[in-house]
Amino acid sequence: MTSSDDREAERARLKRASRHLFGAGPRDPADEFEAIAAWLRAHDVLPDTYGAGPLVEEFEREVADLFGMEAARFMPSGCMAQPIALRVWSDRAGVPVTAFHPTSHLELHEEHGYRELHGLAAHLLGDVDRPTTADDLAALVGPGGAAHGSGLASLLVELPLREIGGQLPSWDELVALCTPARAKGIRLHLDGARVWQAAPAYGRSLAEIAALFDSVYVSFYKDVGALPGAMLLGPRDFIDEAAVWQRRQGGTLYTAMANVVSARLHLGECLERMPRLVERAREVAALFTAHPRATVTPDPPQTSMFHLRIEGDAETLLAARDEAARRTGIWLTTTLKPVPGERAATTELAMGVSSLAIGDAELAEAIAILLAD
Repeated sequence: MTSSDDREAERARLKRASRHLFGAGPRDPADEFEAIAAWLRAHDVLPDTYGAGPLVEEFEREVADLFGMEAARFMPSGCMAQPIALRVWSDRAGVPVTAFHPTSHLELHEEHGYRELHGLAAHLLGDVDRPTTADDLAALVGPGGAAHGSGLASLLVELPLREIGGQLPSWDELVALCTPARAKGIRLHLDGARVWQAAPAYGRSLAEIAALFDSVYVSFYKDVGALPGAMLLGPRDFIDEAAVWQRRQGGTLYTAMANVVSARLHLGECLERMPRLVERAREVAALFTAHPRATVTPDPPQTSMFHLRIEGDAETLLAARDEAARRTGIWLTTTLKPVPGERAATTELAMGVSSLAIGDAELAEAIAILLAD
C-alpha cells in the first residue's frame, strides 16, 4: 500500500468516526430499512402497485395539501419530474421553449435531458451569480404582449439556488418576477428540491410559496434525508398528463413502497427542524468568517446552506481538516475544491441534524485548527 493509499484509508476512518458538521452524519444503511420495516408492520398496509394504492395516494394527498396544490404524483427522481413538467406546459402552449437560471440542475447535471428527450429549447435567464429578476424576464419577452408570441411557454425558478450557495430572491423580488410572467401566460414551475429551506427563510408557508407557481417539484432525499424519491404537484389534469409521461419513461415502478415509506417517515422531522437549521447556518458561517482567510456566499446565509471559500492550498487545507478531526472529533467538510488559477479552495456546507449536536466552542476550536497559519 502506498503512502497515498494509507492517507486515504485514514481519512475514511476519520470520516466514519467523527461527528459531521454537515448533513445527517454517518449512518448505518441498515437503519433506514429497519425503520421502514417497523413502520410497515405497525401500519399493516399493502404495497403500492404501479403508482396506485392507499400507501402512495394518501401520501400524495398529504403533500398536495401541504403545498395547497390540487394533486401530486410520486416519481423516482427530479431528473424525471421536472422535464416532464416543462414538456406538459410546452405541449399545451404549442411552444417547445422554456427558461431557467444558468446554474439550473437541468442545464448542468442532467445531460440536457429536456432537449434530448423532450425536444425543448431553453433560455438561460439572468446572471450566473444571482437569482433571476423581473428585468431579466422583461429583456427576454419584452414589456408587453403575450409570452407565446415571444416564444416562451414556461419559466422554471429554483428556490433556493443551490449552485450559488442557497441564495434566494427577496419575497418582493420573487413576486415581481412571477406576477408579469403569469400576466403573459407563462407557466411558472418551481424547482423546489430544497424548498423546505425557503419557507423558514421567507417566514412563509410552503403553500404561500407554491401559490405563485403553476407546478412544483420537491425532493425527499435532499434535506428530508429519505431514500430517493420526488413529488410533482399541480392541477389534476396536469398531474394526469404527467403520469402518462412518467409511464412512457419507465418511471412507473412496480412498487415504490420503501421510498414512499421513507419519505413519510422523515418529512415531518425535516419541517420541524428546518427553521433551526437556517439559524444554525448563520451561526456556523459567523464562526468561519471570524477568520480573515474564510468567506461565505451569501453572507450571511439566507437558508440552511452556504458556500465556503478558504484562502490557501487545497491539499494543505485537507491535511488541516484531518488534524482537526483527530483532535476534536469533528469532520468539517468532505470536499475542498481548488479554485482555478487561485490559491484557494471552496466547499458547500448544508446544515443537517448533525450540526445541532456540535457546540459552538468545540466547533470554533476545529475551525481554528483548519485555518491555523
